Amino acid sequence: MSEDLLLVERKGNICTLTINRPERRNSLNPEIMQKLGDTLLSLKDDPEVRAVVIRGKGEEAFSSGFDIGRIATGPGAPRPGAIVEYSMKSLLAYPYPTIAMIYGYCVGLGLELAVTCDFRIAAQSAKLGITPAKLGLVYGYIGVQKFLNLVGLAGTRELFLVGRIIDAQRAKEIRLVDYLVPTADLEATTYALAQEVAENAPLSLSGIKAVISTLFKYQKYSPEEVALMEKLRDQAQQSEDLKEGQRAFLEKRKPRWVGR
Repeated sequence: MSEDLLLVERKGNICTLTINRPERRNSLNPEIMQKLGDTLLSLKDDPEVRAVVIRGKGEEAFSSGFDIGRIATGPGAPRPGAIVEYSMKSLLAYPYPTIAMIYGYCVGLGLELAVTCDFRIAAQSAKLGITPAKLGLVYGYIGVQKFLNLVGLAGTRELFLVGRIIDAQRAKEIRLVDYLVPTADLEATTYALAQEVAENAPLSLSGIKAVISTLFKYQKYSPEEVALMEKLRDQAQQSEDLKEGQRAFLEKRKPRWVGR
């Protein structure tokens, strides 16, 4: 069953990874993230694949985020952080360009997944957002840093502190997506870019991507700063507000926050 959650299709020098939970708007879970990481690591050593496209099944959603029912709460509750970190590191370590093809909703961890890709191409009907503040969560600092790198301080504040789902045009304005195209043209545009990329010299592609990644790793945090950021995240995960946020989401109502 877990193998069916991520579809893998190779065509020429391009491999497509499809999140296959259309009935749940392609929400992510630990099994999908494990499979994604494993697949990317295997593709890393495949000289024939020189571009990867990541998408969601159907046109309703790229991914609606991490499955809210799989977020544990309360003291000592485990975080899905290790498996998420594994899959994201596998995506970053993939030596050739990666492209997120965004139909419909691209929210939460789904948006971080898209942001971790090298390119993001969105349909005009796409809806994007990062909504931990709507649930009572503090997002992981490594994920927040990706948004700071991509959309800057103002864009990150808008996404995280407002928590609004924005339309594709606004996403393009703040540079959250690279290309914005009519919905009917999304697939053709995505694969045209993938093909153009895949036809470039493989050593140049992998070498330039490695140089860009190396030059961009300039953020330094002290152990005390990391401990503080992780403490803030743990406090939120163990809070009554997170439980209320989950209930409110499932019941489709506004949460009643208590601040603890």
